[in-house]
Amino acid sequence: MNILPFNFERINEHRSFISNLSGFHAVITHNELNDLVDFGTIVSSGLKSELSKKLFIGTDTEMDTSVAALAASLGKQLVNSIEFRPIYMIVPTLRCDHTCNYCQVSRASIHASGYDLDEALIPKIISMIAGSSKAPYKIELQGGEPLLRFDLITEIYSEAEKQLRGAFQLVIATSLSPLTDDILLWAKDKNVFFSVSLDGDSIVHNANRIHPSRNSYTYAVEGIKRIQNELGADRVSTVTTVTDALIRDPNSLLTAHMEVGLFDLFIRPVSPYGFANTNAQRKYSMDDYMDFYERLWSLIRGLKEKGIRFTEHSAGIHAKRLLKPSYSSYADLKSPSGVIFNCILFNYDGKIFGSDESRMLQKTTPNQDFSMGEVGKLSLKNSPFYNNITAQSFNFLHPGCETCAFQPFCGTDPCQNVSLQGEPIGDKSISEFCAYHKSMFRFIVQKYFLGTQDDKCLIEEWVNV
Repeated sequence: MNILPFNFERINEHRSFISNLSGFHAVITHNELNDLVDFGTIVSSGLKSELSKKLFIGTDTEMDTSVAALAASLGKQLVNSIEFRPIYMIVPTLRCDHTCNYCQVSRASIHASGYDLDEALIPKIISMIAGSSKAPYKIELQGGEPLLRFDLITEIYSEAEKQLRGAFQLVIATSLSPLTDDILLWAKDKNVFFSVSLDGDSIVHNANRIHPSRNSYTYAVEGIKRIQNELGADRVSTVTTVTDALIRDPNSLLTAHMEVGLFDLFIRPVSPYGFANTNAQRKYSMDDYMDFYERLWSLIRGLKEKGIRFTEHSAGIHAKRLLKPSYSSYADLKSPSGVIFNCILFNYDGKIFGSDESRMLQKTTPNQDFSMGEVGKLSLKNSPFYNNITAQSFNFLHPGCETCAFQPFCGTDPCQNVSLQGEPIGDKSISEFCAYHKSMFRFIVQKYFLGTQDDKCLIEEWVNV
């Protein structure tokens, strides 16, 4: 029996998670792992058959075939990762009526000038979208607060209807504070959706997302209800950034979502960009975050027993990466990086970026050009930053990743590494990206393979959403 290359991660005091480059994986006991590595033996005939099928072991006559199968599987994963299917982001304005301390984009004051998109660029932007990929197209409006320039939003939609022939979806990322009846009336018969930050109950949300009224929670909740009533329940979704205010009270997040009848969550820790980085808004550790997530999980489990079903999509995405080998549509969990492949961003100033994070880098590091050209002048050949990070973003070549059992399911974030460590690969031992995603993968493995049947069923529900 021959052993093919694999990595392992000890999950608890009795069991380890093993994986190979093809993305096959298994959970085995420490004794089974030691017997395999130290003596090249497997006592259980069932485990031996499983590991053979999953290309962890092979006989002398099978080795050439097994190695070729590993290489073919890795190649298939790489082909999926480099498929060009971006979300097109447009920033109508960087101005915002909130002053959130954890803001990731270094917004501009609501009264500032020079931070709005030139309307003349809109036809050119839509033309570039039409010419760069195939329908259906997803366009996401970021900010700042996009609704402050509702006139530009209507123009973007109108131009997209002309050039994309209706084969698109428009998502507006907004706090909903500028939402008006006119906006709702305009959106009613259009393929328009709203993505809203909802960080917890009124105490938590108002502490996180600061509005001059001191009541951003009311704007968010009342705005969500208006969208649901006027447009439909499926036209609005939420994202949540976990701050120090929320981490102490995960139940407030569920309470806030139940108030508006939303049972889909997307939860993330504070990202180290913009004001969130310079103001050091996240004081908790990743262990604190996972303790919060464990408590949230228990609350969701308890509500499910009462017939109230929540889906948390960030965990669902990690579970899909583990349990569905062909799933590769989430930019953060792609190798090579999802930069460019998963996002093209048209900034308010006409510059084009390969991700929202690279636009954040540009704002906080103005002495270096992170763009890949301007509207009408896009050129990847003249974009050394993107050429460099794409070439260096294969995580199976990264020190620290090449021995990690979660490497086949994980990705890279070269922009975060540049932001925190000054270069695109980074030291994985101090990487926040690594700490977060590795913790989430460990959590999924523990719940799915080593938890209760109820834990496993909940993971399977989230995977199949």
